[in-house]
Amino acid sequence: MSEVRTVLLTHQEPECVDRMVRYWDRITNRSKVFLAFGGSKQHFASLSHPHRALIDSPRLKTRDHQRDKQSYAPVFQAAWDWLKSQDCRYVHFIEYDHVPLAEDFYRRMICFVEQEKCDVAGFHVARIDGSSNAHYLYHLADPSFLRFWEKISVRPDKHVVLTMFGSGSFWRKEAFEAVANSPEEIRIYLELFQPTVAHHLGFRVRNFREQNRYVRNVGDFKDQLDSLRREGAWSVHPVKTLWNL
Repeated sequence: MSEVRTVLLTHQEPECVDRMVRYWDRITNRSKVFLAFGGSKQHFASLSHPHRALIDSPRLKTRDHQRDKQSYAPVFQAAWDWLKSQDCRYVHFIEYDHVPLAEDFYRRMICFVEQEKCDVAGFHVARIDGSSNAHYLYHLADPSFLRFWEKISVRPDKHVVLTMFGSGSFWRKEAFEAVANSPEEIRIYLELFQPTVAHHLGFRVRNFREQNRYVRNVGDFKDQLDSLRREGAWSVHPVKTLWNL
């Protein structure tokens, strides 16, 4: 569907990226895909895809992503520089190892956000303030954490904190624009920053629910793609070795 644009985050070698783009041809026209490239400058120069940006930021290239509070703010900002001239209604963000399985992938996500009347849909979305969630407690040790939400929030309860798995999400363009242009005044891990900023700016964030079981943070689904597709999976994560074949 032309009303969707995909932001694909990868750091792979050019040959692998070419395979990714060819795979995406079954989902959408490649002119609707933006590559946010976090690899080397040398590999970036060798990429053939025209819509791309080099994300050479230490906020993305963290070692211990959770403790270092890895950020996708540089990715969203670079993507928005391209997206603002695009005539679309929705923005799909996805990491290289999160693989769509349904050819009507976009239609399913559009139907979901329209039925839910939400602005952002993601995986493993949950409210974690007041809980023993490790990410929440780690951030709560910084007194500026809650003050940040108090400063930006339009909500009555300014201490709500959400989490959302970082590998893939679906946005109305207005919500993506608002989050992409929100200054990251303090370090906040991406899985908290993106959904919580969206919430406090007045957008509705919802969970993909039954699709959560196909998205996890360990393992590799490469040998299960056909069976999971038949089972009803829209997409799967992680599939780290597919592009190396």
